[in-house]
Amino acid sequence: MSNDAGALVYIFAIAAVGALVLVLALAGVSVISQRKIVNMHRAHAQKLLQAQEDERAWVAREVHDDAVQRVAFITQQYDAIRVAIPELAASHGGELDAVAQDVKDLGVFLRSVAHRLHPSALDHGGLEVAVRSLAGEITRNSSVAVEVAASPIGNALAPASALALYRIAQEALRNVVNHSGAARAKIELSRSPTAVTLVVSDEGKGFESRTRRASDGIGLVGMQERATLAGGTVSVTSRPGQGTRVEATLPATPAPTQ
Repeated sequence: MSNDAGALVYIFAIAAVGALVLVLALAGVSVISQRKIVNMHRAHAQKLLQAQEDERAWVAREVHDDAVQRVAFITQQYDAIRVAIPELAASHGGELDAVAQDVKDLGVFLRSVAHRLHPSALDHGGLEVAVRSLAGEITRNSSVAVEVAASPIGNALAPASALALYRIAQEALRNVVNHSGAARAKIELSRSPTAVTLVVSDEGKGFESRTRRASDGIGLVGMQERATLAGGTVSVTSRPGQGTRVEATLPATPAPTQ
């Protein structure tokens, strides 16, 4: 090979190496940019979710502190009028009893709405208490009996993560009531040194996830988004005739160093 040919090969080799380095560098920049975009999207989604939860909490307080109290005041007025005008009670007792029951039902409904909007039990008693309260509400108001097996969680989760797990449990139980056909469901709550795990399971009709329509899985997508934003994971396991199991795991808050 002549010196000129050798030099040409050398130049092409250097150019090829340079091009490869440039491609790898650009690829690295692209990956970093994509990560930045993902992180920005996640941060924005977290802010939107927190704003939504703050708004729900405000509405829940207004319903509980204003509307529910007004219903209680109406009930007191009704009782006072009934005592003050006995002849009215004697002549229209049935109608008055019906009105009283309607007002009572309205109060129960408003308290239920406030609880669904924001679980006050989560603020005052923690995730374990809130989950037990949710199970009791579902058991009372549906045909599904919900069993709870919950370990003490303590301060293992940040408030936002605890709320995320509660919302996942809420959505999973809603799916049990509306779609599973099961008579019983179970909530399991446990913790390890590094994570808190929630499992909601039933023995209902189940479904084939590969053939499930996207519109049917909106609630499942919501659960996955909540878990992801909290730094965790959620999995849904189901087979026709074998029930459904929803398992969500979120990282625990590191214990303070002594």
